[in-house]
Amino acid sequence: MNLEKKVAHAPLNPGVYLMKSAEGKIIYVGKAKNLRHRLKSYFQKTLDASPKVQVLVSRIAGLEWIITNTELEALMLECTLIKKHRPRYNVHLRDDKTYPYLRISVQEKWPQLSIVRRPKRDEALYFGPYMSAYSIRETLKLLTKIFPIRDCSSAKFSNRTRPCISYDIGICTAPCVAYISEGMYRKTVEDLVLFLRGKNKKIMSGLKAKMSELSHQEKYEEAAQLRDQIQGIRHLLEKQKVVSLRQEDQDVIGFDRKGEHVEVALLFVRAGRLLGQKTFSFASVQEEDPAFLHSFIYQYYDEQFIPDELILPLPLSQERLLKTYLEEKNKKYVRLTTPKSGEKKALIEMATENAKEATIGKNLEQKSSAVLEELQKRLHLKNDPHRIECFDISNIQGEAAVGSRVTFIEGAPDKNLYRRYKIKTIKGPNDYAMMMEVLSRRVKGKEEDALPDLLMVDGGRGQLSIALQVLKELEVEGVDVIALAKEKTIASFQGKMIEKLQERVYLPGQKNPIVFQENSPVLHLLQRLRDEAHRFAITYH
Repeated sequence: MNLEKKVAHAPLNPGVYLMKSAEGKIIYVGKAKNLRHRLKSYFQKTLDASPKVQVLVSRIAGLEWIITNTELEALMLECTLIKKHRPRYNVHLRDDKTYPYLRISVQEKWPQLSIVRRPKRDEALYFGPYMSAYSIRETLKLLTKIFPIRDCSSAKFSNRTRPCISYDIGICTAPCVAYISEGMYRKTVEDLVLFLRGKNKKIMSGLKAKMSELSHQEKYEEAAQLRDQIQGIRHLLEKQKVVSLRQEDQDVIGFDRKGEHVEVALLFVRAGRLLGQKTFSFASVQEEDPAFLHSFIYQYYDEQFIPDELILPLPLSQERLLKTYLEEKNKKYVRLTTPKSGEKKALIEMATENAKEATIGKNLEQKSSAVLEELQKRLHLKNDPHRIECFDISNIQGEAAVGSRVTFIEGAPDKNLYRRYKIKTIKGPNDYAMMMEVLSRRVKGKEEDALPDLLMVDGGRGQLSIALQVLKELEVEGVDVIALAKEKTIASFQGKMIEKLQERVYLPGQKNPIVFQENSPVLHLLQRLRDEAHRFAITYH
């Protein structure tokens, strides 16, 4: 039976269809309210079909379908099958990462503040998501200073007989040994919840009134503690940008499309404050924009926290179904908004701008990757040069000598990995001996700081020999080594001999240096490394 005949006998029920290639591989999964009508639309000879749909149809060799009771069931099954089979012509959300949340176990007698990856359907309160483990740990540190509630596990809490170090450093009030009343502890928890919900004016006015009252009673130590708490809250609020006065939880979606490449930026607004953002990259996107956004939203919110409101950049054709799906998962009302003006439109513009920046970054990343591939090929490197370190020596007539190290990751500087080495063992001008000291100290520190894929020294064959000697003496293998030197050459120009400077790359075991064209991107990368190492060294003086 050919495909069109098979489609003519497809059921009129809702369900999911699976399109297969000649090899039997699933290449597309879709859902439909009416399977027969939806499948027929693929095979109608009209000029309306997009080139992408035409390509998909040309590759269909087989069809299967699964009937469901409702369109919502079809949607949920579609999400499951896309995740399972990862068909070529569907959108794939490759970022399956779960983001950390703050959890307050308000259902317990002595609530605990903790960090979790997956919110549960329990009576606890969850705040987030936060974009990194580092950011949430820093937030937790600040919060426990301002609102000292326990962060220990229930097992530790119930077995303690004396306060732990958290009490000693002032970030817990030791409810485990009854150093605080249940009422006072509960008040601290309530203040923390109000703070995380954005009710900051209420907290601040209450704390100020209490501080004033304590001062009048000449309880200066307790008043000072409240003063510190107020300052801590102000400090934490300064780090968060207010973007909405509604004090709701909102996710804002912006996207940028260049052909089949799409970047999505998702802004997280919690209690009216911008908490962070996340970008997602998609290559070879076949769907039109509304269908693509549908797929993205279904897949992303299948695992992640669903806010009170989703702010969208464009209307979606099946918005009602999407809304039902989100409310079914969230067990509460969810708003979908496509703003035309005002505060929410400004948020969409912000998200779209972030998506455009991500597109630029992706293009630069791809160009950088091509340069690194060319670098590896031209210099016959054993390693992919993901991490490159360049070393330089700077001194003033042998005095105040310092070695510098700059580190590029994936072709871009990582200033957190820059280091200076004050020369300790060499007196007087001796660049070779100084380089030996610096490289020896660097290699001996490999346990704390991983060695690079490519080690580069500023200098000619002599400095290259020093680097190779250090690696040999310290029994280090697997690191590529090169040297870059700017050397004088004599060239003929219009019948005259002229002197010019030329960059040369020296390699181990190779007599003649490699000379790149002046406009070579590989040479420009090596020059950036060398010049950055020199700049970083001379700024020491």
